[in-house]
Amino acid sequence: MISSHRSLAQVLLALGIGIFAGCCCGGVIISALVAQPAVVGWVAPSPTITATPLPRVFATITLAPQATRTATPAPFLPPATSPPPVTVTSVVTATRTPIIIRSTPYPVMPHFMLARPVPLGADRTIPAPTYLYGTTSRGDYDVHHGEEFVNPTGTQALAVGDAVVVTAGNDTTSRLCGDDGKKTCGRDINYYGNLVVLQMDRDFNGQRVFALYGHLNRILVKVGDRVKPGDVVGEIGMTGIALGPHLHFEVRLGVNDYTHTRNPILWMTPLQGRGALAGRLIEKGALVRGATVNLYRADPETLVYATETYSRDEFPPVNSDDEMNENFTFPDLTPGDYIIRIANQQYATRITVEAGKLVFVELGSP
Repeated sequence: MISSHRSLAQVLLALGIGIFAGCCCGGVIISALVAQPAVVGWVAPSPTITATPLPRVFATITLAPQATRTATPAPFLPPATSPPPVTVTSVVTATRTPIIIRSTPYPVMPHFMLARPVPLGADRTIPAPTYLYGTTSRGDYDVHHGEEFVNPTGTQALAVGDAVVVTAGNDTTSRLCGDDGKKTCGRDINYYGNLVVLQMDRDFNGQRVFALYGHLNRILVKVGDRVKPGDVVGEIGMTGIALGPHLHFEVRLGVNDYTHTRNPILWMTPLQGRGALAGRLIEKGALVRGATVNLYRADPETLVYATETYSRDEFPPVNSDDEMNENFTFPDLTPGDYIIRIANQQYATRITVEAGKLVFVELGSP
C-alpha cells in the first residue's frame, strides 16, 4: 500500500510539472507572436506615412500663384530698339482693341513764355510732384488749379514776365478778380489769402494771359504797378486755406478768374538743361480722368514720378490746353530716355526728353 501510494504521488507530481512547463512555453510563444508586428513596423516603417510629406503640399500651393502672376507681364511698347519719338506706332491687344501710341505725332508749339516764379536759389524751384495741376493727390484734396512751390515763409515771389498788376490784396472778405474786380479769385472767398495777379504784356492767340500768386505772407506791389521778369511781387506765406508755407501759382487764359486756368507747366520755361513732357490718355476718343501715369527713367528702369490724368471738373473746371488737349504733364525732366506706363492698363511707350523742349505723347483707343 505504501508503494502504490508513492507511485501515485510521483505520477501526480510529474503531471503537475508538465502542465506548468507547457503553460510557460505557451506564454512565451504567444508573447512573441503578439510583439512581431511592432518589431516589423520598427524595422520597415509604413510607406504611406512618408510618400507625400506635408512640406511638399505647401510648396505646390505657393508656387501656383507665382506662375500666374508672371505669365503675362506688361509689355513695353515700343521696345528698347524703337525708332526716334516722331514715329507713330500702332499695336493690337489680346482682345483686338486698337491702341494708339504716338510720340509727338505733329508739331507742338510749347508756350514757354513765362519765367520761374521763385528764385533759382530757392529750396524748391520745381513744382511739388504730389499735387500737380489737375490732380487730387490721390483723392486727398480738391482738383488742383495750379502748381505748388513749397518754400519757407519769406521766400521771394518773382514776376514771371513783363506785366501790369491787376489784382493785389486779401480775399478774406473781398472779391478781387474778374474785369470788374468783383469776382472771387478762388473757389470761394478766403481761398488764397494775400494774392497778386499779373496781366502779361504778351497775349496768346489774341487772348490775355494772367499769372496768379496765392497764399502770400506779404504783398509788395499794388494795382497798376508795372513789373519785369525777376521783380519781387511778394513773399511766400501760408494765408488763406494753405496748410503750410508755399506759393500757389496759376496761369489763366482770357479771363482773370478761377474757371479759366491752364496748366502752368506748359507755360513756364523749363529749368536750365531740363525738358518737359505732356500727353493725353483717351478712351473711345474722350479724355480719361483719374488714371495713374507712371514715369520711369529707362536703362535701368527706375520710377521717377507718378501723376493723375485730368479732364474738366463738374465745377469749376480745369482746362486742357487749346492746342494740345492734354490731360497729364511732368515738369523739369533731365534729358534722356523714359518709359511711360498707365497703371493697370496695357498702355506703355518709350520717349526721349531733350533739354529746353517739350515732348508730347498720346495713348489710348480711338
